[in-house]
Amino acid sequence: MFGALGQFLAIITLIVLKSPVLIIAGFVPVFFDNATIAVFANNKGGLRAAMLFPFIAGLVQVFGSAFVVEFIGLAKYGGYLGMFDWATVWPVIAVSVKYLGFIGVGICVVALLAIPQIQYAMNKEDYFLITDDYEAYAAKKNAKK
Repeated sequence: MFGALGQFLAIITLIVLKSPVLIIAGFVPVFFDNATIAVFANNKGGLRAAMLFPFIAGLVQVFGSAFVVEFIGLAKYGGYLGMFDWATVWPVIAVSVKYLGFIGVGICVVALLAIPQIQYAMNKEDYFLITDDYEAYAAKKNAKK
């Protein structure tokens, strides 16, 4: 609910500021991004966190998507998937590629390939156990505590 409110507030802001791009609130980002954020925020920070972080995510989804759509020139062709990662990671990649050219492409490819390698290096023992048998992973993690 608060993710949708954040999206609606951002859309109203785009309209009031006469933005050349209008992002329409989507069910998929509201449910899959904001609801998931709310579950984790509630677990770690309680009800206020479950209200605040999806609201912020809703703002980021619309403003980030509006930025990247206008920046890469996609606005004249139609829609864009306004998921949280597409509104945060892809604008960084688009700016890097536009201003750094092939060097930006190289940096982005190396960074995207490095992320899972770093995650694996930090947790070699249980990296695949998380998806293979989460209950065993959770029990092992709790036993370590």
